[in-house]
Amino acid sequence: MAKIRHNNILDTVDSVLSVSKKKGIIHLHAQDHSLNGQSLTLNGHQVLHFGTCGYLGLEHHPEIKASAIDAIQRFGTQFPMSRTYISNPLYSELESMIQKMYNAPVVISKNCTLSHLTTIPSIIRSNDLVILDHQVHASVQEAVKKLLSQGVAVEMIRHNNLEMLEDRIKKQRNKYDKIWYMADGVYSMYGDYAPVKELIALAEKYEPLYLYVDDAHGMSWAGKHGTGYVMSQMPEGLYRKMILTANLGKGFGACGGLSLFPNEEWYNKVNNFGGPLTFSVQIEPATLGAAIASARIHLSNEIYEYQEELQQKITYFNTLLKQTNLPLVHENNSPIFFIGTGTMEMGNYLVHELLNDGIYVNLATFPAVPAKNIGIRITISLNNSLEHIEILVDKLKHHFTRALKETNQTDEKIRKAFKMAPSTHVSTSTTLKLVIENQLNIKRYSSIEKIDPAIWNKYLGNTGMIDWNGLKFLETTFRNNEEPENNWDFKYYVVEDNQGKIVLITFLVVGLHKEDMFSQSSVSKVIEKERELNPYYLTSTGIIMGSLFTEGEHIYLDRESPYWKKAFKAVMDELFKEQENVNASNIILRDFAANDTEMDEFMVGQGFVKVDMPESCVLENLNWASEEGYLESISRKSRRHFAQKIKRNEHFFEVKVKNQLPVEELEYAITLFKNVKDNNVAINNFLFPDKLFYEMNADPAWEFVVLYLKEEHSHNKKPVSVCFCHKNNAEIYSPMLIGMDYDYLIEYGIYRQTLYQVIKRANALGCQKINFGISATIEKKRVGATLYPKVGYYQAKDNYAMELIEATIAVEKD
Repeated sequence: MAKIRHNNILDTVDSVLSVSKKKGIIHLHAQDHSLNGQSLTLNGHQVLHFGTCGYLGLEHHPEIKASAIDAIQRFGTQFPMSRTYISNPLYSELESMIQKMYNAPVVISKNCTLSHLTTIPSIIRSNDLVILDHQVHASVQEAVKKLLSQGVAVEMIRHNNLEMLEDRIKKQRNKYDKIWYMADGVYSMYGDYAPVKELIALAEKYEPLYLYVDDAHGMSWAGKHGTGYVMSQMPEGLYRKMILTANLGKGFGACGGLSLFPNEEWYNKVNNFGGPLTFSVQIEPATLGAAIASARIHLSNEIYEYQEELQQKITYFNTLLKQTNLPLVHENNSPIFFIGTGTMEMGNYLVHELLNDGIYVNLATFPAVPAKNIGIRITISLNNSLEHIEILVDKLKHHFTRALKETNQTDEKIRKAFKMAPSTHVSTSTTLKLVIENQLNIKRYSSIEKIDPAIWNKYLGNTGMIDWNGLKFLETTFRNNEEPENNWDFKYYVVEDNQGKIVLITFLVVGLHKEDMFSQSSVSKVIEKERELNPYYLTSTGIIMGSLFTEGEHIYLDRESPYWKKAFKAVMDELFKEQENVNASNIILRDFAANDTEMDEFMVGQGFVKVDMPESCVLENLNWASEEGYLESISRKSRRHFAQKIKRNEHFFEVKVKNQLPVEELEYAITLFKNVKDNNVAINNFLFPDKLFYEMNADPAWEFVVLYLKEEHSHNKKPVSVCFCHKNNAEIYSPMLIGMDYDYLIEYGIYRQTLYQVIKRANALGCQKINFGISATIEKKRVGATLYPKVGYYQAKDNYAMELIEATIAVEKD
């Protein structure tokens, strides 16, 4: 019954990246005949290259290139065998050199992703616990997901939050043999570091704690022999309870993944039979040759000259940035820099303009960073001259200022999004605000009673139970309740142009909601077990368009108006202010039509990501006068279903429509609704208060379609189904909730029968259509409803809750 269309994270990411691809700033092809690391030819013109991960430029080192060529000449382009049988002759030489660099046993894989997929399942056992840093690299998280299906417990903590980590260790240390904390040495987006020394101190304090650290972005430019940032924090060598992974690509100038172990036991477990390591093809001879030549450089003093020169350039870039107002998110001595833009719109604009002006930088976008923390990722390498760095900063300043103006973004909003200190420079926000206010008039209300009913009903009163009276009903119901989740703060916005014409009208609620509201049932069932002990686990305050009770079109937006985007941006600004005021974790703008490309691009630009919502089910053909007429209005397949699953059972039931229920029957109806709620977590929200049902019972806009089993078929004299139905001022019938007795559900086909009886009632009332809402879409389609795909637009302060659910709970097929 609860079948709904769940969001696919890949579709969400695709919707974000498609906008950037359309603007010509990602999925580009270099057009050069040869490369030197300083510049690229993109879209027909040369640009300075500030997006490489080859921090030391070793991929262009003549000795490394010569060694790669020599390896091809001697061993061919590949050695097509599994390493379980025979390794290319170059492997042993490379392994010996890497072990000398690290003074630790090493397993070399084709790349870092394979290193994780090889090492993590080989080392972690079912009685271990894995704790992920929120920002640990996606390749680590993907490897850990393999463990979920094997029953390994996985948790996540906020980024670099050692207090949170220690709290989890204290609570879990007696339940598991080992607790593995997994983190990056240098984080690839912001360039910040893991607190390695503090983590080791914590591991010494708590014996069950072990560390798994990926230092792919710390390799070569830091550490003795270029062994990386993490090794630079361990002067005595690899810590006894740490597995370290590193990268022969990026700064090292070749390709391959390293897994380094503090003891032979772990090394042997991985090396003897490490899954993908066993079955994957070997590293090509050319790459092995390049890696050997790079290892020679790393084992010589030459590496320190490169490290020192890179640090001089990093320091120079930091010095120049300090003389600007650019919002640098983290200042450190890594070669990775992140300038915040806040919105995708500004990020796309800035990267595009820099590209046109001869500068290439990376756009950092969702899901690598939260949707409201978009920015540009700049990397400094030895290939960048000091003069080129000066050019970069000058062009950054110029285009950043232009981007603020062109996208109506402000420095203040960007710094708030990244929790940075306010700038001492003068903001441009006042001027931009005046421009909007001269064109538009924004009215804000805290109650529907402050809005003219005729105006509200004209624009939103014909879409469901959110007419003026319906909103007044909700305000009465979801205020002054004991439970925090059942107290909502209503926000209404009306935006008019300078001629007094309404461009936008909508309402939202601020309230507590479950982070897994639209997750798959299997996920919600796991989370609900935790909520038996901690009722507010993975819940947060959110700002939600419409409400947690209603469904349908919650916004009127005049898309013909030249000001509709400015009107929507103005409302978003109000929501962002409210988000700060109430510390809301996210904003959900929901129930928009799917496949609206213009809206998708606009919303992505404002820092929202598109997510699939459950389909909306609407029965629109009620122009019939008999059962035969109804049957003609549905498909042939649905007619067969009606005959076999509905009409055949109709004689079992006595159907009554009641304007009010006696108190005893109302209380029983509430119990039946709770049955449905307990059996259906496909749309997982809080249990509505009993007050809701008593308010329904007193409101003339509500009625109850009640099904009883006839006496000759059952001794049960109580209802077996109660549907709570609303009729609005535009004659739209909305069966909002249902309660059922599950003892009779299957045998008598109660749910299907209730749907049909609701249809008959709406037809008898002369209603125009039925809003069947969401969930159970297959059953609703069978009785004649049309399914409308819907999407929402979501923005969170960070991705923590989303990634915790994604990374720590095994998804099963519902």
